[in-house]
Amino acid sequence: MRTLTYLIIFLTGCLLLAIVPKVGGLVWDPQVIIPLTVAMFTLLVWLVARFIGTDRTAIEVAVTALFIALFNPSASLFVSCDEEALIELSSQCIVPFFLTQYRRLGHKSFSRGYTLMLLMGIFCSFTHDAITIPLCLAFLMLAWKRRSEFFRLAIWPMVCGWVVGTVLQFVARRHMPDLQPDLQLLTWHTTRTLALLWDTKAFVLAMALTLWFTTTPWGRNALLHMLHRQRLIAYSLFFALATVPFAPLGIENTVTSVCFFAMLWAMLLIQQLIRRSVAARHFAHRHTESTSLRDFYLATDSTEQAGNGK
Repeated sequence: MRTLTYLIIFLTGCLLLAIVPKVGGLVWDPQVIIPLTVAMFTLLVWLVARFIGTDRTAIEVAVTALFIALFNPSASLFVSCDEEALIELSSQCIVPFFLTQYRRLGHKSFSRGYTLMLLMGIFCSFTHDAITIPLCLAFLMLAWKRRSEFFRLAIWPMVCGWVVGTVLQFVARRHMPDLQPDLQLLTWHTTRTLALLWDTKAFVLAMALTLWFTTTPWGRNALLHMLHRQRLIAYSLFFALATVPFAPLGIENTVTSVCFFAMLWAMLLIQQLIRRSVAARHFAHRHTESTSLRDFYLATDSTEQAGNGK
């Protein structure tokens, strides 16, 4: 069923791009660019769903695709059907692939492939300046929590490579960011960034869902469960918000970073709601069946007792 869902996403994307007005670009051939763009989008959906665990049911996969199409910071480029869309989609596919490998190797230990993993960390970090700082801080936080065994695990070259790529981000810039505690500058950065975030759908939705979850006992338990199981996303979103006053790599990159992790966080919250709804419906169905069976047995017993009385 999940494979069929991905196929439906691909076919729906091809149909939508076929009727969208053509913008054109350096690469434009409808018979080539449309299937290729939609294939990259479907791959992005598969990678994101696999990373955050929303690939268990068809409805979760469909919701993941809808979220990426509506709330991705670069979603407007996906319909351009040119080389810019392919580059952006390819770039975004790298991130969940890297994070999935990080999670997969989180508890493994081996002595081969360290150089490749180090280079992969440097490449991913250096080419994704919008999210490099929050993820770097999240990686370091998780490494500190596992400091007694960190260098015995297979993920340490990936983390070290990401740190190196983050440092190169600052070194390669012509103008180094001013991180001195200038109250006026911090206030301006914070006000400007929060104003831009307020206009974005992903950040507002994630904050609204989080606040709504805190209003019920079930929601608070679900949030605590997510904070424990999805610490990488939770830490990344926290550090993305923490860099808002400084905007070390620019306000636009800061907004993109917050929106990206807010989108993942919102998808996790929606996933909890879907699973709760399915569980409640399943429980209600079983309760109805058990009630019907109980009524049937009671009616049968009454009939038998009436017959024995006669």
